[in-house]
Amino acid sequence: GKVQCGGDHARKTSTEDQKRRGVAFRDRQSPYPMKSVSEALQDVKAEVKKVKPIVNTWVQVGPEARGYVTAMSIEARENLPNYRASIKDGYAVLSSDGPGVYKVTGVSAMGDPSTKSDRLKPGTIYRVTTGAPVPLGADAVVQVEDTRLVESNEEGEEIRVEILTRITPGTDIRHVGVDISLGELLLRPGTLLQAAELALLTSQGISRVLVRRKPVIALLNTGDELVTSPQQELSYGQVRDSNTCSLQNLLAEDGYEDVVLHFGHLPDDPRLTKQGLMKAAQEADVIITTGGVSMGESDHVKEALKSLCGTIHFGRVFMKPGKPTTFATIPARTTARGQPALFFGLPGNPVSAMVTYKLFVLPALRLLEGRDSTPTTIHLPLPTRRKLDPRPEYIRAVYSGDGKLELTGGQCSSRLLSMRSANLLLSLPPRSEEQQVLEADTTVPAIVIGRL
Repeated sequence: GKVQCGGDHARKTSTEDQKRRGVAFRDRQSPYPMKSVSEALQDVKAEVKKVKPIVNTWVQVGPEARGYVTAMSIEARENLPNYRASIKDGYAVLSSDGPGVYKVTGVSAMGDPSTKSDRLKPGTIYRVTTGAPVPLGADAVVQVEDTRLVESNEEGEEIRVEILTRITPGTDIRHVGVDISLGELLLRPGTLLQAAELALLTSQGISRVLVRRKPVIALLNTGDELVTSPQQELSYGQVRDSNTCSLQNLLAEDGYEDVVLHFGHLPDDPRLTKQGLMKAAQEADVIITTGGVSMGESDHVKEALKSLCGTIHFGRVFMKPGKPTTFATIPARTTARGQPALFFGLPGNPVSAMVTYKLFVLPALRLLEGRDSTPTTIHLPLPTRRKLDPRPEYIRAVYSGDGKLELTGGQCSSRLLSMRSANLLLSLPPRSEEQQVLEADTTVPAIVIGRL
């Protein structure tokens, strides 16, 4: 539907003015103040907090639950183990009997309920396997390595065994609830469900769990220069769209593969840009675009946001790469969903798009799920001497298993090769009069963006 905005939004946009007056009279300075990365992140977090919690949903405990975040506290329903279990293969004994030769009066194996009421008599022993119930009356287990066979029958069954060592009560017995006790807190709200967490739930017989619904994400690209089909030959001035592929796969790696809506390509047309953003805002919690947010005459995204009553919280960030990064909110009256939509306008250069996704978009997605949004950061020595840029710089690097740190070559924001195998962003300070370079071996923060 048609969106009517009051106040400043009712005025003609600068794009319309530009059409009327000609490109020569376009803005030559950005109207958006430059914000630091930390200031920009605070803006993102503040707006995410205003969004109503995403509706919870139940999922079955299994592969389909992996990657979801718990929306409830989960307590243990059972003791684990729920019986006294042997830690070793060996013999259940009464520790006060001490070393000596004893008759083997029974066998306890895992999963055999027939021994539940068995009781060990003083002066006898009971063969047990690892994890098997320890019979009543026994207070310790002697491992098989500390015994000697004295007598067996023709079928190879043990009749008498010598215990070679003295042990104390409780040796090699897992007592009831020693691993997990009934009522113990297993998972807090906001816990990411991965292999260990799902195994924990399964061990308690929990078949379904309440989780936060993942935010629905709309993915768009902009620009008449883009070629989206790999089969199409490039004409002069065209480039292939790699941003959709990179963001699609980054979102999949971070657990959002199933909630991405592909809205395709927005041409450099103000009306079609507005229509595309409007449709995305009506269907998605988060909108991600690439390109169209800089100072070019074909960059229409910011004006389209204004025409949708959007509030642009920042339109420039003091960083390299990623200076044109834009963050906005499109209000509920526009989305018609009872919720504002979060908008991230990422730069069109492929490296800039990937870096700013990691620094701004991913923290917002995690916050929407009730998760900690702080990226994992380690500190490492800079491998080579490096001249500092006037802006804080995030350079790509590879940290290998043998502890070797290497930069990925040229760090131009259009050089996609600089992201190849990169698992770290080294955070370098801006150049100052006091500091023009960083010497090799200077310790710098390294933000983890991939598997180490």
